[in-house]
Amino acid sequence: MKRIIFKCIFVLIISIPVSQAMAQQTIRGKLTDQTTGLSIANASIQWKSGTKGTVSDLHGNFSLTGNSADSIILISHIAYQPKTVNIKTAGKSIFLDLTLEQRQLGLNEVSIISSFVRERETPLAINNISQATIEREMGSQEYPEIMKMVPGVYATKLGGGTGDARISIRGFQQENLGLLLNGVPVSSVENGLVYWSNWAGLSDATQTIQVQKGLGASRVALNSVGGTINIITKTIEASKGGVLRHSFTSYGNKKTSLSLSSGLTDKGFALTFLGSRTSGPGYVDATYVNAWAWFLSVSKQLNRRHLLVFTGLGSPEKHGQRTYGLTVQQYEQFGNKYNPNWGMFNGKINSLSENFYHKPQLSLNHYWNINEKLFIASSAYLSFGNGGGKFSESMLSESANFFRINNQIDWDAIYLQNIENTDSVQLETGETVKGFSKIIQTNYLASHIWFGGLTTLNYQVNERLKLISGLHMRYFKSNLREEISDLLGGKFWVDQYAWSLAGIAGRPQIKYVGDIINVDNDSRVDNVSYFTQADFTYKKINAFVTATVSDTWYRRFDRINYISETSSDLVNKFGFDVKSGINYMINSHNHVYLNAGYYSKAPYFKFVFANFSNSIVQDLKNEIIKAMEAGYSFEQRIFRLNFIAYYTLWEDKSLLSRENIQLEDNSQTRALIRGLDALHKGIEVETTAILSKELTLGAIVSLGDWRWNNDVKAELYDDNLVLIDFTEVYAKDLKVGDAPQVQYGLFADRNFLTNFNLKINWLYFGQLYANFDPAGRFKADDRSQPLRIPDYSVTDLHLQYQFPIAGIKTIAGLSCYNIMNNESITRGEDGIFHNLETFRGFWTNGRTFNLSMSLIF
Repeated sequence: MKRIIFKCIFVLIISIPVSQAMAQQTIRGKLTDQTTGLSIANASIQWKSGTKGTVSDLHGNFSLTGNSADSIILISHIAYQPKTVNIKTAGKSIFLDLTLEQRQLGLNEVSIISSFVRERETPLAINNISQATIEREMGSQEYPEIMKMVPGVYATKLGGGTGDARISIRGFQQENLGLLLNGVPVSSVENGLVYWSNWAGLSDATQTIQVQKGLGASRVALNSVGGTINIITKTIEASKGGVLRHSFTSYGNKKTSLSLSSGLTDKGFALTFLGSRTSGPGYVDATYVNAWAWFLSVSKQLNRRHLLVFTGLGSPEKHGQRTYGLTVQQYEQFGNKYNPNWGMFNGKINSLSENFYHKPQLSLNHYWNINEKLFIASSAYLSFGNGGGKFSESMLSESANFFRINNQIDWDAIYLQNIENTDSVQLETGETVKGFSKIIQTNYLASHIWFGGLTTLNYQVNERLKLISGLHMRYFKSNLREEISDLLGGKFWVDQYAWSLAGIAGRPQIKYVGDIINVDNDSRVDNVSYFTQADFTYKKINAFVTATVSDTWYRRFDRINYISETSSDLVNKFGFDVKSGINYMINSHNHVYLNAGYYSKAPYFKFVFANFSNSIVQDLKNEIIKAMEAGYSFEQRIFRLNFIAYYTLWEDKSLLSRENIQLEDNSQTRALIRGLDALHKGIEVETTAILSKELTLGAIVSLGDWRWNNDVKAELYDDNLVLIDFTEVYAKDLKVGDAPQVQYGLFADRNFLTNFNLKINWLYFGQLYANFDPAGRFKADDRSQPLRIPDYSVTDLHLQYQFPIAGIKTIAGLSCYNIMNNESITRGEDGIFHNLETFRGFWTNGRTFNLSMSLIF
């Protein structure tokens, strides 16, 4: 069956004839920059009548077919002034050689803040993902999955809940990547993580995504060891009109969105608004979703020198989750949709794992063209979030997971145990109480506020030298607390303050719904950084040198572990990075580049306060990253090839053990690993061939060798973070897990029958090792590699058809993900015997479909 499907797809791409109706005309052309002469990719070209549109390719080439009655072409791009072209020879096929003029305040200026860079002009490894690709291929995928065709990138769903996804670049996990939204860092300050469910509507608002692998061009995201993901949203370039889109999946999820844009008015205003609604049961059992999303951009061209742009977005959402991976036995018995974290209660799904959050992100940017040589861009931003996730607690009872009926949680049995509980507990006051709950449900609530400012000065010294310098300041404060949400039949909960260093200490033990238990602490992380960069251009050479210094202050507040003095001492850490690169244009088709960098990375908050208390880790070192990259690129009208080789050495990496290690006196401890080194090296190849105006083929290859470099000692601390013992960690030569070290990909992009487009992506993943905790490798004879997950491949298909409805441009889309219906392991945690029997992980979704209809007016 799989072979038959594959053959049918291949025949459809390669063999289908191009059928042209009578009275058709084809306009071919090439777009170049009026100033630099470089080709312009990802420009939108469409008939004014709205019946057909296309996008310029990597070399600026385009081909547009329409009716003989069509006579006006509209061309637009984020970086250039829009252009209108009258076609005087209607009905004939012609070639247009067109130049576009850069905006007075366009992408060049916006990139000063956003760190967006141009291909071929920079000695960095970058991949741009256009708005057209996002609109065609995103469908029901999670946001990171739109980047999975970039060599070296591994993006997958995780538990199956909407927004629960993970992305790695060159083997570096998500917390070691920088995420920028219009140049503003949005990764967690405490641990570097990105919670994609907070950005449910971001795909509709995205203008382009730039993946900067390795060093990247960012001047503020110091955690970008593996790379930087730079997301640019729609702003002043949005043309007047709107889009109404509805989509639904084969498993019941549906999404409706509406976007409206005023375009740039005569008075210099431009407004873009987008709203969306997503709901459905989810592919995995009990991973329901209920989400809204909004995006607003308002810009005002004050005069030819000043531009103001306000951008805001957010997504209030709630979705069910599958927190823990399945065992192979569970998968074989129940399938890949099985979720053990829920059961029915009072006729409704009640889950142990549910996420709800809203995290608005607001920014106000000011662009000031002082004169021909001097330009200043400034951004003030604000983010505040509130929400949490479900959890449960138990006392004098097995946990909620222990109560099972039909392989799901038996909430009725839990409720019955609570209401029939006759046990008694003596309080610290001596009072004996009865009628308490043995199992309750809680919410882990997390809130934060951060705000900051970024200002950048760009000075063109002369034709060869440009200086960029700036300052970034940020304030961050978060709160984490556990709140009782449901007593499940009991009258109250007895809080024993079991995890508190202070014990009960006279505090009330009887708790009700809405009361705080176990956790109530704040994190403060403030940062100031200064950067300067010199760009040098001379004939065929482009080069840069940039340096960043930063100061970070940490403080922790804890109202559970401490009674009176709840604040920690203030901790200060200094960090810096230096990076440089040179790009040489051999000729118009060939160029080579080399870059290198050295990072001294200040630790995350979680490493400063490593044991859930205000005790400060002593002698904590900065992590050191040394990186080098070399690349070669060939570009010709119909063929493109990129070759990259990289080397990244990560020294003094800090890790916190995820396991509690029992000492002889049974006190609970945590292992802090310091001094561990990892070496990531590899090659990446990317090629594209434009065989005709109807057919484009491409391929990617990524071959990596990522492994831990040494054995170290893990330090064991007691609850007061006093060093009490050491244990050896034997990690040398073990493969880094959680991302495939071999990746192959093919794609075919086919236009046919005038208004149809078919895109097929195939990806193969090999040498994918299970994720593991190095602290668990404390036996000298345990040198086995973590479980090598079986190699697997995934094929996706995307079909689009453009047609008019009552004169309105309409696009119908069909996406089929995992068309071969391969159910394969994508990620997971290694077990104690490094085999499938002790492994827990996540499997791919089976074959799914997403249907969409868009009205563009």
